[in-house]
Amino acid sequence: MNIIAEYGRRGRLAVWWMKVRRFTIPRVLNLFLETIATWFGSSRVPHLPSNLTLDIGNICDLRCPLCPTGIGDRSASKGVMGLAQFRQIIDEVGGRVLTVNLHNWGEPLLNKHLVAMIAYAKSYGLEVRISSNLNALTEPVAEGLLRAGLDKLYVSCDGITPESYAQYRRGGDYATVMGNLRGLLQKKRELGLRGTRIIWLFHIFQHNEHEVEGARALAKELGVELRLNRMRTAMGREIFESAAQAIARDGAWIPRNPAYSAFDTASGTARRPMSRCRKPWREAMVNWDGSVLPCCAIYSERHTYGNALEEGFRRVWNNERYQAARRTLRNQPARQATVCATCKRNGYLFM
Repeated sequence: MNIIAEYGRRGRLAVWWMKVRRFTIPRVLNLFLETIATWFGSSRVPHLPSNLTLDIGNICDLRCPLCPTGIGDRSASKGVMGLAQFRQIIDEVGGRVLTVNLHNWGEPLLNKHLVAMIAYAKSYGLEVRISSNLNALTEPVAEGLLRAGLDKLYVSCDGITPESYAQYRRGGDYATVMGNLRGLLQKKRELGLRGTRIIWLFHIFQHNEHEVEGARALAKELGVELRLNRMRTAMGREIFESAAQAIARDGAWIPRNPAYSAFDTASGTARRPMSRCRKPWREAMVNWDGSVLPCCAIYSERHTYGNALEEGFRRVWNNERYQAARRTLRNQPARQATVCATCKRNGYLFM
């Protein structure tokens, strides 16, 4: 159930106003320049990305087997972003960026500054999103998220039974997640705060594809939006290999129903392969320590394009490495190799 369905005409007006007020003149100009630069494939760009991911911590309380954090990959240093560092980045880009995601390779609820970070980003009028497994939610934090003005909370829960849930969300507890989700929805009703959309994110695997209809029914009972997601293969490896290699290794996870699968397992190919990547013009990912990567599919810090805390994000955004990546994606000569070239060579497997 979305905000409009839940609150009727007043909810519709509230949603409309929340969206409209973000489009300040500087942001509209930035979007226009982004569109032009993306269209022409400029290597040096006059805008900032409209979508920014700040991974406020790459630590997690679960051990999901297809996630590099979950399997203990040490090719990226571990830690959480401090509030001062977060403010430094937001102060630099907050007037141009539209959306900020406070998650990527970790569980955002494990950062004690999360509520303060959301409130600070909202002071710039940004749309703020987090994705959580919801195991570590407490009642004070739940209320804090809602009062701070969080726009979207994606709850990752891939099952409608404890047994199914535990197959992938290892270390998590299904009853805890559902209890926290119900409590969060109840708190939202009690406070009468309409701005936060709570979305149940159900990743479809081979072991839970038979539960899709049950998930739809449960979501309706709870009064929460449901989003069905096609699973990704080993997320730290996906852009460094072909679809055939990913299928050979992770085929046991891939749903049999083609409607739920991103892969054609018979031919060893992706069902909807990308023909062109526009991410280095439209978005960027900043790790907890300030290292900048061109998209959220890259885990290892070996591929960083610079450091936003040490150099400033604007300088990194147009440095030689970023420009080389954009040239590569436009089939133009580049002075240096980048991870974007690797991703392109392997067929843009990231879904």
